[in-house]
Amino acid sequence: MVALGEYLNGIRLQQELSLKDVYKATGISDSKLSRIENGTNASDPAPSILQALSKLYSINLIELYRMAGYLDEEALSSYERVFQNVDLLTEDERNHIQAQIDLFTKGRK
Repeated sequence: MVALGEYLNGIRLQQELSLKDVYKATGISDSKLSRIENGTNASDPAPSILQALSKLYSINLIELYRMAGYLDEEALSSYERVFQNVDLLTEDERNHIQAQIDLFTKGRK
């Protein structure tokens, strides 16, 4: 968990945000964020906390989930292969592709 904490601390400092700034933007208390960054949090940070930090810092949520242990490499490998460069597509292109996937998989569930 220290690697996640160190990463989040580095991003926060790089963006020149104080603990108070993060609290004002996300509602995550100074003490909770400090414990996460120092790796002394009694439990893993909740997914909702990672989601809020991801939004504020403009960083990849999936990577945070992976670092926190919510996702493992095996679970992600097939998705990474299928969705590689998906961020380069427009919303319309993604919707079109999803419609094609839905058509191909209709009745398979």
